[in-house]
Amino acid sequence: MTRPQANAPAVRITQSDAFSPGYIFIAPYQHPGAGPYIYDKFGNLVWDGFGIVGAANAHDFKVCQYQGSAHLCMAQMNQQLGYAVGQDIIIDSNYKVVATVNTGRAAQPADQHDFQLIDGDSPSAIMTSYRVVPYDLSTFNITNGQGWLLEGMFQEVNVASGEVLFEWYSTNHVDPSMTVIAPNTTDVGGDGLTPHTAFDYFHINAIDKAKDGNYLVSARHTSTLYYVNATDQSIVWQLSFLGQSDFTCSNFNFSFQHDVRIQAQTDTTMNITIFDNAHNCQASTDIQSSGRFITLDFVKMVATETRRTLAPDGGIASCSQGNTQVLANGYVFNGWGDKAVFSEVDASNNIVLAGTFTNTPNSNSTAMSYRAFSFDWQSTPNNTKPAVFSYALNATAPNTIYVSWNGATTVSTWRFRGADQIGDSFDVIGSTGHAGFETTWIAPKFYMWVMVEAVAWDETSLANSSFQGTFVPSAGVAAFCDEFSCAAATGYSGAS
Repeated sequence: MTRPQANAPAVRITQSDAFSPGYIFIAPYQHPGAGPYIYDKFGNLVWDGFGIVGAANAHDFKVCQYQGSAHLCMAQMNQQLGYAVGQDIIIDSNYKVVATVNTGRAAQPADQHDFQLIDGDSPSAIMTSYRVVPYDLSTFNITNGQGWLLEGMFQEVNVASGEVLFEWYSTNHVDPSMTVIAPNTTDVGGDGLTPHTAFDYFHINAIDKAKDGNYLVSARHTSTLYYVNATDQSIVWQLSFLGQSDFTCSNFNFSFQHDVRIQAQTDTTMNITIFDNAHNCQASTDIQSSGRFITLDFVKMVATETRRTLAPDGGIASCSQGNTQVLANGYVFNGWGDKAVFSEVDASNNIVLAGTFTNTPNSNSTAMSYRAFSFDWQSTPNNTKPAVFSYALNATAPNTIYVSWNGATTVSTWRFRGADQIGDSFDVIGSTGHAGFETTWIAPKFYMWVMVEAVAWDETSLANSSFQGTFVPSAGVAAFCDEFSCAAATGYSGAS
């Protein structure tokens, strides 16, 4: 009632146990309400971010540290075939955009696949980008003219100045013959015949910066991880099961992976995580996707899996997208990519939370979220107020009052005030605890005007709503109403 234009996905929690604290962050697209959203772990909407990225899609929506405090980072993108074009944005705890960042030099604009913010005295951002180049694709049986190749690249850029601190292009270091796909064989690989359907031989999708300053890069279409030297751009080593590898995969395989992250690093070992899709909708190396924990031994040049996280209900084969987030308590949160599912496991890999998101609670949705995350988050928006709708069946019936505050996480109690007319004192008429995105409360009697105060756990007053007049249906409409609300109109009445 307080946010009637909302088109947020309905989140349905399917399994719930002793999950970790925090909120759920998703950014569905291919959905009528595409945008960034925050939910609590009971499935209640917390922040409806529809519109903050305009008509574009949001991707990689998460909490990030910027200038010493928690912010929200996301990619604001226009979709292309298998990639996107746009910019990366940073918003504060009031949900206001405070910075945008993009690629520089001769690079194409930023892409959706990764936006890693590195905070410090001079914050920088690591961003993926895609560039179409003319190319001789005769080795791929395109022999009647010039073909088109899609190369992957990334840059690290100073957020404030836009200075490019480092850049790397795939075609300078990885030959297209290293791909594990062929033109016109996958849904996003392209046919190589036009610039808009260029052959995406590499498909860069994640970068993580190591403590030694080098970069760990993931490429889906070579099914390979590359460790890139930050000084001369050379490939120090690479890890693959399907392609060329400097390591032996001792007890696992992987393919078409996403979201590589460095978890720990010494002079002789590196612990990493990947989201192993193991599928690309055409080929597979496993019957289900998973989060894999891998230890690389630089002495023996052996890669060993030490932990694996799976989806609930028998597993999921995710053909694209997805992520594996390691939480501070050892729990793991997975987004399942092209399947509208998220889940969390404890340190023993027991499912403690699982859920889906759809257009409505009773319909299937084509929606997907590139990644899904769990983070702590706190916001008391200083540029908005609580929204209120007051209803009464007639002037002698008690008010039913609906209240919400989009994005606020610090409200404990709603304190209600009422008056019979403007100019009267707005006296306290009752209170109730915060319950879900929109709280409903019934007043003891009729009030023509209401106001609601948001109160924190420590009894601090956070904000007041505006004065709101009470909606009372006319006699003709009242026949379709009850003490809580009116039925939605379905058409027009006949001519009088």
